[in-house]
Amino acid sequence: MLLALLLASSLGDRIAHRADAAVGHPATDCTSLARSIYSREGIELVAEPERPGENGVTNIHRLARARRALRSRPRRGDLVFFRNTTGRGGLTHIGIVDRVHGSRVTFVNRISKGVVRSRLDLRHPHSRKSNDVLRRSPRRLTGELAAGFASPDRLSASRARTRCRRADTACRSGRGSARNPRRS
Repeated sequence: MLLALLLASSLGDRIAHRADAAVGHPATDCTSLARSIYSREGIELVAEPERPGENGVTNIHRLARARRALRSRPRRGDLVFFRNTTGRGGLTHIGIVDRVHGSRVTFVNRISKGVVRSRLDLRHPHSRKSNDVLRRSPRRLTGELAAGFASPDRLSASRARTRCRRADTACRSGRGSARNPRRS
């Protein structure tokens, strides 16, 4: 695992490796899984302030939108958002893209059985051969419920710019702020 992380050249690859290693392990819920994996790469997935009644997935999506990280085509390590996976409606589930091969995507997510790898086909969203079931009643497939993707690179870069906007001259000189020192 450590060797794979060292060889992974991009942020998205490193996140995908971490997500892959989480398969089979416990997690509290889908948002805690995504936040935990991203935080290991120094990316905090919390939009502040949280809004009343807002679930974790909606909060992360709002953060991604504010940082202009949303996109329609996935890459390794991206967040993948799903809508209407529960009776609540709206954005209700999140995962991390593990692999992309054409229109077929595998992603790591937490479901009732634990952390698993699931399949999604963007070109054929209604195909049971290439999409896993994400909602049992009424039965809905991952391709039918996919709502978009978010780039870890944009989330990471924007975090640094936001920190610099709030910081003093130390940030402008490249040393980081006193509250958030730059890590070597």
